[in-house]
Amino acid sequence: MDNIRLLTPPNDTARDSERWYEFAIYLSRQCGDTVTPLITTTAEEFQQQLCDAGMVYCAPEQIPSLIRDHRFIPLMQPVDVYEEVVIASGPAASEHRLSAIQGCSLGGIKGSFANRLGLTTLKQKQIQPGSMAYAENWLQLLKAVQQGQQPYALLSKNFIDQLSELSLTSVNLLARSHLRKAFPLLMVAPQLKPRINGLREILERMADDPKGAAVVEKLNNQGWKKPSQQSIINMVKLLRGK
Repeated sequence: MDNIRLLTPPNDTARDSERWYEFAIYLSRQCGDTVTPLITTTAEEFQQQLCDAGMVYCAPEQIPSLIRDHRFIPLMQPVDVYEEVVIASGPAASEHRLSAIQGCSLGGIKGSFANRLGLTTLKQKQIQPGSMAYAENWLQLLKAVQQGQQPYALLSKNFIDQLSELSLTSVNLLARSHLRKAFPLLMVAPQLKPRINGLREILERMADDPKGAAVVEKLNNQGWKKPSQQSIINMVKLLRGK
């Protein structure tokens, strides 16, 4: 019996890490190994824990370096889950419309796909923020908008979709993208390559198992599917601005 450490990014666990413990328990029972979540709170901590991880759930922007530098292998992608940008305003905004961002401070997460896509979207509309203010994670960025510290922000759609209406109090959602080309991945370290087929079988049937379906629902997806190589290539090109 092996101990598989499951690493999750801080932006996915800032609000609710309990669901990843439930996912780990389910996977442990199905595969016969002990799956232990590694919950991180900062990007630096995530990078430090990579060497101990056998499995990683990662945001689109983390995928190229995981493949290139750490030789992680794409395992599964969540069904119908795509990363998009949500452009939002808060109480400190002079006006609640996109054009008002011109010359103003704009919040974001440096290096994130949502940040890149948001700036590209604004540029296409000839809107140029005066400056960028970066937060450590999505929850911190959302609070900065709600508390009037930041008038406008580029937020992750996947993060927004996890929140209740009450959690979005005083936040105005001005626009969101519908690109459907970038998605998170569940990846495995090279040492787990012999286990890939077995793990895929477990994850593919997870949504058809009542107990598994309950866990999948908490993860805000409809199940797992094997990602195509071409879709990953297209996403990496998009992340590189090609």
